[in-house]
Amino acid sequence: MMRRILKILIWIGLAAWFVVILGFVSGEADQVLCNRIDVVFSDTVYSRFVTDTDIRSLFRKEGLQLQGYPVEQINTRELERLLENNAYIREAEVSTDVSGKMEIHLEQRRPLVRLMPAGKEGFYLDTEGEVLPLSDQFVPHILLVSGNIKKPGGGKSAEKQLEEIHRFCSYVTGHPFWSEQIVQIYVNRSGEYELIPRVGAHQILLGSMDQWELKLNNLELLYKQGFSAYGWNSYETINLKYTNQVICTKR
Repeated sequence: MMRRILKILIWIGLAAWFVVILGFVSGEADQVLCNRIDVVFSDTVYSRFVTDTDIRSLFRKEGLQLQGYPVEQINTRELERLLENNAYIREAEVSTDVSGKMEIHLEQRRPLVRLMPAGKEGFYLDTEGEVLPLSDQFVPHILLVSGNIKKPGGGKSAEKQLEEIHRFCSYVTGHPFWSEQIVQIYVNRSGEYELIPRVGAHQILLGSMDQWELKLNNLELLYKQGFSAYGWNSYETINLKYTNQVICTKR
C-alpha cells in the first residue's frame, strides 16, 4: 500500500515539475525576439519568379515589422495568406522557433506553356492550368503558343480553348519524343492548330483538338517509317485534320 502511495506521490511530483518547466519555457518564449528570417525555395530549377529580396520587399511594403519584435506576436498564418496572394507562389509555410528564427518555405508555381495572343498581353499557364502573368525577371524555356488565343476570363469559349491548350501541352511536355520535336504551336483565324517542329521544314496541320492523341500517334508512325526512308525535308505540309489518315504534300 505504501509503495502504491509512494508511486502516486512521485507521479504528482513529476507532473508538477513539468507544469513549472512548461510555464518557464512559455514565459521565456514570450520574450524571444525575431532575430533572423530565412526564405527557403523548394524548387528553383523550373521557377525563379520570386526571390528572397522580393519577399523582404513585400514585408516592408506592407509595413510588417518582424525582426527585432517578439516572436509570439507574429501571426504566421496571416503571413502565409499574404505570400499566397502572389500569383507565382503556390504554397507558403511560415514557422518560428524558440531561438528567434523565422523560416519561410515557398513553393512556386511551375510554368507549362507561354501564350502570346495576337495584339494582346501574353501570359503563362502553369502545370495546374492556373493563369500567371509574364515576369520581367524570369523567362522560362517552355513551349510557346501564339496566334488567335482568347483572353482568360473571356467566357466559356475562352475557357474551353485554354483547357484544350493545357491538356495538349501537358501531354507534349511529358512525352519523350514530342517534348523535343514540337517547339511552338500556332492558332490560326479558324481556331485550328498548327505545329512547328524543331527538325524538318514542314508545316504540321493538326486541325481541331478532336482526337489529338490519335493524330500524334499517326504522325509519330510517319516520322519513324516514312521519314527514315524519304528524309525530314521531303514534305512541305503534313495534314492531320482527318483522324483516319495523314495527307502529305511533297515539295
